[in-house]
Amino acid sequence: MSDDPKLLVVDDEEAICEGCRRIFTRQGFAVEKSSDANAGLNLASSSDYAAILLDIKMPTMDGIQFLEQLRSKKPDVPVILMTGYPSVPSAVSAIRLGAAAFVTKPFTPEEITEAVRKYARKLGAESKTTGHTVSDGWAPAAEPARFWHESWYRLGKDNSARVGAMLMRSDKAVESIRIPGIGEVVYQGLPMASLKMADGSEVVIPAPISGLVEAVNGDLAKNPAAVLTDPCGAGWIAGVCPTRLDDEAKNCTGRKAILFHADAGPARAQADKLAALGCEVRPVGTWTELAALLPEHEYSVLVVNPPAGQEGLRLIDQVNAAAPSMKVVVVAPGESQLEASYRARRIFYYAVEPFADNEIVDILNAAFPFPAAPTARLEKNPASAPLASISITNRNGTKVRMVAAPGLLRRNEGLGALIRQKLLERLFPMESTSGEVKITATDLARVAQTCDRLVVLLAKNADRHPGSLLRDTKSQFIAVAGEGDGKVTTLVVQPKSDDGGFDGLDARTIALLAEHIAADMASY
Repeated sequence: MSDDPKLLVVDDEEAICEGCRRIFTRQGFAVEKSSDANAGLNLASSSDYAAILLDIKMPTMDGIQFLEQLRSKKPDVPVILMTGYPSVPSAVSAIRLGAAAFVTKPFTPEEITEAVRKYARKLGAESKTTGHTVSDGWAPAAEPARFWHESWYRLGKDNSARVGAMLMRSDKAVESIRIPGIGEVVYQGLPMASLKMADGSEVVIPAPISGLVEAVNGDLAKNPAAVLTDPCGAGWIAGVCPTRLDDEAKNCTGRKAILFHADAGPARAQADKLAALGCEVRPVGTWTELAALLPEHEYSVLVVNPPAGQEGLRLIDQVNAAAPSMKVVVVAPGESQLEASYRARRIFYYAVEPFADNEIVDILNAAFPFPAAPTARLEKNPASAPLASISITNRNGTKVRMVAAPGLLRRNEGLGALIRQKLLERLFPMESTSGEVKITATDLARVAQTCDRLVVLLAKNADRHPGSLLRDTKSQFIAVAGEGDGKVTTLVVQPKSDDGGFDGLDARTIALLAEHIAADMASY
């Protein structure tokens, strides 16, 4: 019998039930679902659940009636109501019956995750629904770390993930670090943290996966340099509840390396160091063992502690002959008269005691190159017209319109051009409106009548890292459409400069913002 906490999802839309099952199974829940309200009520009444996700509008019994009958048998189980258009009478009735929260459809994985992890009750001696802290004994799962460019994540046995970064060494001292706050949502590729260096420069660290921040490494406030010196150990940055891992894992890569060392003691120490830096390591001590692995394409890097003298050179020649594409890193114990001979051969790197001074970090980053990063052309185009709105009809048949605050988007440059490109790549029918619109409740109420979903794009200070994205369905604009309460979503981007625009954001961040915004419009 599973010890995982149980969730029940009751919704007549099978897509909602299945979506919740995918999200929460990955997070360690046992998820049961029902598309029939009466069958769901029987389940809810007869079993113990950490929380129940309940649709309000169902054909045979609405959510309020469901909740009213449930409370006579299960007065304490947290019930999270899911609805497309929350009404005041429904909200009053739900509160009277002890509903824990409302989540407005269509919700993101992060929004439903935040509600569940906030309200799901503990069942048994230990709950798997709460976040971990610095001292709670978080333990990694068997899988090694995986990398999104310079950032890494590693899953834990409790289905949470720790995240951090593998940055190149710097001769500049680290002055401070800015890390995300507990409860924040981070998105793959967008800024998650940043280092402030002693010379005033800044190193931005992107999130390797999307998710809800449940823990942070408070020790970094005293020792921010640990991000550089012990990146996958004491330098971890945050604990994240992954929300889109099924889709995002394919954007990440592992690091598999062979370690050759004939001496078991030092080999073990080096293997431990490589593993601590996120590598999956296969130690070998003889040519026979090494030769058996070379044809396997899963290994692309070989770290060699060569035998002394000509025997070491012959080993490299054998490796080159057996695996010409292998990246060979030669680890020398000190000054060697054979250095020039090694460098004359086809090797990737020659290093003198790289484990002693952490040069191995730079070597690994070079040996496992990042995939090509998405980029945006940020040159100013005077001929590019301001862009007031972009409208699409997505694959669900939903007409989605995004309006942008004045000055944020232009048709043929920067974020505006990239959002249009991403939507065109999805083959959505699209219309773009040039000019600028005022972002007021009155103006948005008029615009909201022309679409099924309205997205409002703003740039304003939210005390996050520049380029961070916040999705808000409870902003000042949600009631602009009368009967359409809940049809408006606000996307807020943290600007870098005081003018409130996107100037100063790097090309990669702009490109990832476009991808996330286009994906949001496509999801309704």
